[in-house]
Order: sequence, then structure tokens, then C-alpha cells
Amino acid sequence: MKSAILTGANGFIGRAVCNELLSCGVKVTAIVRKEQSMQFLKNTNLEIVEAEMDDYIKLKDILAKDQDVFYHFAWDGAYGKEMGDYRKQIRNIEYTCNAVCLAEQIRCKKFIFAGTINELELLQFFRAENNKPREACIYGIAKLTCDLMGKTIAAQGKMDFNVAIIGSCFGPGDKSMRIHNTVIRSLMKGECPPLISGETLHDWIYIDDVAKMFRCLGEKSDNLKNYYLGHCKLRKLKEIISDVRDIVNPQVELTFGTIRSSFQIDYSLIDMEALYRDTGYEAKSDFKDSIKKTEEWLKRNDNYG
Repeated sequence: MKSAILTGANGFIGRAVCNELLSCGVKVTAIVRKEQSMQFLKNTNLEIVEAEMDDYIKLKDILAKDQDVFYHFAWDGAYGKEMGDYRKQIRNIEYTCNAVCLAEQIRCKKFIFAGTINELELLQFFRAENNKPREACIYGIAKLTCDLMGKTIAAQGKMDFNVAIIGSCFGPGDKSMRIHNTVIRSLMKGECPPLISGETLHDWIYIDDVAKMFRCLGEKSDNLKNYYLGHCKLRKLKEIISDVRDIVNPQVELTFGTIRSSFQIDYSLIDMEALYRDTGYEAKSDFKDSIKKTEEWLKRNDNYG
């Protein structure tokens, strides 16, 4: 891979992938709303294009043709209550389809869509009377729709298409209130965070590994295949959280099951070893070191006290 386009290159995952590609000598075109949001990067191989998400389709005469990979990370409403805003999520579907069409028009060889593990949750709701959907499922539905529509659009042309099903990703730069930051923040305060049942299978994957996995998919992947970006083996949530507690604040006593959740992921629906088989890469980050780096970043950038 010699060249790549990234939408959302200033976001948590997009930024890490942008750094990873540039460190490997890839020429990167970053499509962001504001050029100043990319001030953290100074690299002669980086070109910045300002554009709103609803302007993607207008960029065909601006972007260089015949690029190797088009990574699509840009997304409105990926956290919090906006995940349940159906109007915003429907617009994300249109923006993504426009990005796929744009990539085809400029003759990109491959399109990689940043999916979500939440896509796998949705299949249980074909029998919704048995499992009440969470409001945040609207976000997952939009991602799954882009997964299917993107494949369909790309299949009509000559461009390869892959979906990266991102596991539960954490690390410095994540400004969300997802479980990783919530747990670490609480432990830093000496408090036990609200927790679901510890028997739930989970997977915390560090941002550095995710960035490298995206690079590997850009270099080698099978057309129209979904890839899981995480560890090949899952762990129980209580094991992961207990390890985090022991790293951040061993004095805190954990209580699991204080909150109820219908959130369930059937990991059997995704081939968790496909990325390793097809690219040779597997997660390498040391968990303790990754948690400590995240904790230090939160201390420097978050008013947790």
C-alpha cells in the first residue's frame, strides 16, 4: 500500500490509523471538517482536504485518482444519546454510501469501512419480543446497513470492499464515556464503577493494535469479507475489570451485576481469527502497559476529580 484516503482522520481511531500509515511511508489524504484539527500531525506525506460529510460526492475532481485504499471512519453520533438519534444515523448511511461512490469514481482499489461489534448484537432482535432493543441499537443498525449497502454498491464495480468489525477499543485519545474510560475514571477516584454481570464475554483491544490491524487490512484482505479487529480469544468481563482494578487501584472492591443490561454479542457470528490467518497480525500490546498509558492520558486530559 503506497497511498490511502481517510475520512475522520482526526477522530480517536482515524488519528491512530493516520499515524500508523504515515509511520510506514504511506501517502495519506485526510478528509476532515477543519484543517486545524490535524495540527497534531506534521508530515510531508500528509495532504489535508477540508469537507463536510455531505460534500463527499463533490470531491471527485479534487482527490488524486487510482489510490490504493479508502478508509471511512467519519461518523456523526458514535457515542452517548446521539447513538439513538435515528435522523442523524440515517444521514450517516447516506454519507457512507456517497463515500463508497466517491472511492469508485476516483478508482480506488479497496474500500475499508469501520464497522462495530454492535452489528452482531442486532441479529437477536429479529425476535424482538424476546429481547428488548436498546436505544443505542439505532447506531448499530445504521452501521449494519452501511455494511450491506457498501458491499452491494462496491460489488457493482471493480473496487474491493471490506468491513472492519472493531472490538471494544480503548486507549489515549478516546474522549468518550464508554466502559473503558468510565471504569478507569471510577477506579482513579477510589470508587467501584457500576457493572453488569461479570460472566459476560468481552474483549478490550488497545488502539495501537487496532491501527496496525487497519494497516494490515489495507495491505492484504479478501474481497467482501468482514474482519474482527480484536483478540482471537475472549475473556470474561470480571477477569478484564479485575485486571484493570489491580493495575489502577487494587484497594477498590468490585461488585458485578449492579446494573442490568440486555446487551449481548454473539461472537460466533464473526470469524475472530480471520485477520490473523489472512494478514499474519495478532494483537501484541501488553495489557498492563496499555491501561497505564490510558490512565496517564486521562490524568493529563480529563477533569476526573
